[in-house]
Amino acid sequence: MDKEKAAVGIQEMEALIRELERRTEGLKLQYILFFNGELDVPPEKERGELEKFVRNAQYSSLRSPRLGLLLQNAVSRFTLFNNLWLKKLNEIESGLTTIQKKKGAAPAPPPRAQKVETVFGLSLNDEDSFENFYGKYCELNAEGALPGKDSFINTLKTKMISSNLVDAKVAISIEKGKPRIKIKK
Repeated sequence: MDKEKAAVGIQEMEALIRELERRTEGLKLQYILFFNGELDVPPEKERGELEKFVRNAQYSSLRSPRLGLLLQNAVSRFTLFNNLWLKKLNEIESGLTTIQKKKGAAPAPPPRAQKVETVFGLSLNDEDSFENFYGKYCELNAEGALPGKDSFINTLKTKMISSNLVDAKVAISIEKGKPRIKIKK
C-alpha cells in the first residue's frame, strides 16, 4: 500500500514540476512581449500566482532525491527569471530604460546625397589637361585650403608615373564636403 502511495506521489510531483516549467516559460514569453512594447502592462498577476505555485511546490512532501533535484532546478530557473524581471521593471520605473513601442512600418531612411563625379582625361604629354584639372579642383574646393598649383600638378604626375600611366582618367567628386580624387586606369 505504501508503494502505491509513493508511486502516485511521484507521478503527482513529476506533473507538478512539468507544470512549473510550462508556466515559467509562458510567463517568460509574456515578459518578453511586455519589454518589447507588445503588451501595455506587465503580467504581474500571473507572476504573483506563479510565485504562490512555486511556494506550494517547495513545501510539498513525498520527494525522491531525483525529484527533489528536478524541483530545485525548476524553482531556481523561475527565481532567476523573477529577479531579472523585477530588476528590469525597477529600471523602467526609475527611468533608466524605456520600452520601445512597436510602430507600423519604419520610416524610410533619408535619401543619400548623390555623389557627383567629374572625370577628366590627363596625359603626361599634355600640360593643359593638368591645368584644367587644377581649375576644376579649385572650383569644387572653394571653401577649403587650396594647394599650390605646381605642387598639386607634380603630385598627380608622380602618382601617374608610379602607376606606369602616361594617359589616365581621373575622377574628382565631393564626398562629405571635401573633394576626392581617384585615378582610374
